Amino acid sequence: MFKIVLVDDEKWIVESLKGTVDWGGHGFRIAGEAYNGIEAFELISRVRPDIAFVDVRMPGMNGIELIRRLQEAEIPVHCIVASGYAEFEYAKQAMQYGAAGYCLKPFKRDEIMELLTAAKKKIVQADYALRHELLQAIYEQEAEDSASAAEIERLLEKLNFLPGRAGEREEGLFAVVVQGGGHPFAQGPAAIPLRIGRGKTAYLLKERDRPEVRSLLENGLPPQTRGAGIGGVFHDVSLLRERMEAASEASYRYFTAEGRKIGEAAPVPPRRAELDPEAMRLLDEGTQRMDKALVRQGLDRLLPQFRSGQYTIRHALRLYNVMLSFAYRTAGDYTEQYMSDYDQLAGVFGNVSEMCDELYGLIGSSFVPAGAETADSRGEETFRQILRYVNEHFQSDVSIRDISKQFYIHPNYVSHLFKKELQVNFTKYLTGIRMERACELLRGTSLTVSEIAEQVGYNDYFYFAKMFKKQTGKTPTVYRSGG
Repeated sequence: MFKIVLVDDEKWIVESLKGTVDWGGHGFRIAGEAYNGIEAFELISRVRPDIAFVDVRMPGMNGIELIRRLQEAEIPVHCIVASGYAEFEYAKQAMQYGAAGYCLKPFKRDEIMELLTAAKKKIVQADYALRHELLQAIYEQEAEDSASAAEIERLLEKLNFLPGRAGEREEGLFAVVVQGGGHPFAQGPAAIPLRIGRGKTAYLLKERDRPEVRSLLENGLPPQTRGAGIGGVFHDVSLLRERMEAASEASYRYFTAEGRKIGEAAPVPPRRAELDPEAMRLLDEGTQRMDKALVRQGLDRLLPQFRSGQYTIRHALRLYNVMLSFAYRTAGDYTEQYMSDYDQLAGVFGNVSEMCDELYGLIGSSFVPAGAETADSRGEETFRQILRYVNEHFQSDVSIRDISKQFYIHPNYVSHLFKKELQVNFTKYLTGIRMERACELLRGTSLTVSEIAEQVGYNDYFYFAKMFKKQTGKTPTVYRSGG
């Protein structure tokens, strides 16, 4: 709902306005009324409405002065000026101070609706631009960087979401990350949605709404929603990125707890993904000895800890990659099958049990030694087909595992072909073509960075931005600006 305040020095005109439009039916909520300019400035400063319907002639402070003061105070409100025919020049002057439109008295419903519709469109466009700026500022935020924190504060203030006082106490913010499904808070508390990946949205919410948010998530998630993660409350905006990433990690509870959709981030996000030492000893020893029974014992020891919520997707990713490194010590080169982000892992396996079954299957299976198939006369033709496949599908979750299934060859052989034919490993080649395309889109289109991330094969905005900076030495925003 869009908030609106009505300002006129004659109460009967305010009442007339209230009855002229079906405000609720058109997506508006009247958040307050004021009967002079001074009172209106205080009300608008406190309530922060989206739209103010302002009479141009009022005692104490007229409508023009009110709009000027609101502009100087950088209070983001769209003002629609109402005036009689004799004050038309005043209305034009108000437009010079940034008024969104004007209408003449007596009011005509169609004219008011036309102005409100136009104002709503401007609000949506401005809000979208601010949210995109905020998302970029969050990514580019460095620890203890006062400049980036100040920029985030500025944007949150423009979005009316800066942490502040709620009654007698400081009120914080928190993040919720939802994977799949629609907007769970569309009819609930105010929230700032930030699209952080394909089918993944982070919502910033106010601490006072935490009980309602929890209830909505527990009782009102659409069936198509895969999972949701609730982050911890923070008052310092320098913690925003950390808390958002923690909420994102918690949103994969469906993967680790197998069916439980809602996860909650730990109060202090862990810095390392520690796994049960005894389980890891069994996995290490079992892999070295090619003893599948020991490997099964190790995995069976870990699975209940995942399902209980003790471990998160962070631990699952670490387990998967550590097991591949164990397999690499005994047979074949499995390093190219490492996974680098949570979306990749969750996209390949439906849950942690499926992942563990895959890992168990690696141990004791027959491996293809590196180079064993190089004598195959079809090797070069096979590689040309693989290269064509990668170049045509780099926008999706293409991987060595995917290619192996597509062409019915062992993953190690896929890795061997890239090194033999291009003198570069598969991961580096794939990253290179993705980043080359990203650079083209950044310089040649007006697509947002998050949209570009999706177009070049990255489901997570933050991971894409991290990889882009690692590859080019610049953030996507700086690269686009030519810096």
